[in-house]
Amino acid sequence: MKRVVVVIAMFLFTFSANSVKAQDSTSQYFKGKWEFFVKGTPNGDVTLPVRFDVVEGKLKGYFFSPDTKSEVKMDTVFLVNEKISMAFNIMSYDVTLYVSKKDPDHAVGSLMEMFEVLATRRKEEEVKTSN
Repeated sequence: MKRVVVVIAMFLFTFSANSVKAQDSTSQYFKGKWEFFVKGTPNGDVTLPVRFDVVEGKLKGYFFSPDTKSEVKMDTVFLVNEKISMAFNIMSYDVTLYVSKKDPDHAVGSLMEMFEVLATRRKEEEVKTSN
């Protein structure tokens, strides 16, 4: 009986360690600057510059606000099943957005589960030349 308990405990420990490892790799995947292209909003197609950092093991998100012309911290950013979900207020609207990895430099998702989002990683060279 003790062996069964030990085997089950080892299985659960291994499973939880793999889950944490998967979240870490997903956090690292999203780290950096992105362009989120949102199709078909009431204001037309919109491009939203976004940046993600990993601080003390937690994912933090920032977006460029067209209202203030500055970078604003997102209210919430979290990972669920290798999908990044975020919520923030932009142009007086509370919005939720999620994206998941498509390939090394692209992600896909939804804004408010109504509008398609295509995300593209901004390369460091692109960031330097656009300033």
